[in-house]
Amino acid sequence: MKIVIFTDGAARGNPDGPGGYGAIVRIRDKEGNVLEKELSGGFPQTTNNRMELMAPIAALEALGNMNEPCEGLIFSDSRYLVDAFEKNWIRNWQKNGWVTSSKSPVKNQDLWVRLIKALAPHRIRFRWVKGHADHPENERCDKLATAAADRVGWSLDQAGNPFSEESEWKVLVPAGKPDTVETKAGPLGETDPGTKTEEAGNTAEGRSSEGWSICGETAAFQTAGQSLKSMPAKAADSTEIQRTPEPAQTLRIRYLSDRIEKLQPPTDSANWIDLRVAEEVEMKKGDFRLIRLGVAIRLPEGYEAHVVPRSSTYKNFGLIQANHYGVIDHAYCGDGDEWMVPEIATRDTKLHVNDRICQFRIERRQPDIIFEEVDRLGEADRGGFGSTGIQ
Repeated sequence: MKIVIFTDGAARGNPDGPGGYGAIVRIRDKEGNVLEKELSGGFPQTTNNRMELMAPIAALEALGNMNEPCEGLIFSDSRYLVDAFEKNWIRNWQKNGWVTSSKSPVKNQDLWVRLIKALAPHRIRFRWVKGHADHPENERCDKLATAAADRVGWSLDQAGNPFSEESEWKVLVPAGKPDTVETKAGPLGETDPGTKTEEAGNTAEGRSSEGWSICGETAAFQTAGQSLKSMPAKAADSTEIQRTPEPAQTLRIRYLSDRIEKLQPPTDSANWIDLRVAEEVEMKKGDFRLIRLGVAIRLPEGYEAHVVPRSSTYKNFGLIQANHYGVIDHAYCGDGDEWMVPEIATRDTKLHVNDRICQFRIERRQPDIIFEEVDRLGEADRGGFGSTGIQ
């Protein structure tokens, strides 16, 4: 069955206050009807992240009694949830015995394991949607989640009791009818949910032309040489993540030095590409120099390269990258447009040909931005500075 799930989580007094989750599930059944149901639940002491995880868990577990694998998308405004799958955090946590790269236990392991099991029979991808941005389904899920949190919130003498509930399936679009639904916010998007969402880890070039639509949400799947329909379903108790591989991008590269080693494609464990020094370099403390990297690369349309130091660059060479975070755009692609990296020496140092000095990856350019000047933003001040909120 084809499926689209929208989810959200909320917590009052995060952490350890009352919280709730909400989910909307849409499926197309064998007869061609588009069906929808809502789910919600609340817990007296929880966190926002746990509720973000509980929303897709509840939605997927509700499909269990159908005994039929589904393929589709889960939309969430939680980077915590989406990035865990799209950036391979889950796979790395599993390989490392549920320990993070900093050697600390993964938080909410119980729910991650439960979510993995719920995903196993299906072929599901995650996509991020901006929260509180007038996306109709996200707004509905937010209301379900906050209402559940309030319902289970503290009473005068004791905490409320956990609960979960779900509505009956209702026919949203009968078989044979046009597959669009008008709401007060307008149609959800005629060709792609990108009208109100931002994809996590997907590229336009990677989408299959074969798609399907449930009420205006077109979900096109990446093929990577095979369609999702040709992929075998996993057993229900499998802990392997159902993740369709991204199609490989081709970068045209011209070597401007015959002394450096050829660049190697990135691996799953290190999704960055090392760049090497293409000349013998000697620098005195305080010197600045553009160091040749010996390559010219043509990037795919709509992409840019981000160049950063390797973690060992300062330790090994005493160098600080002068621009901290280099950006190379698509237009820098001539035969003589050699990549270089600006470095400042903090001590006397020497570099030799093929020393690995920096690394890069390619990213999609951000969409066009329009600034709308307003008198008020309409949100409460958080205060502080940076993500820590410390002044």
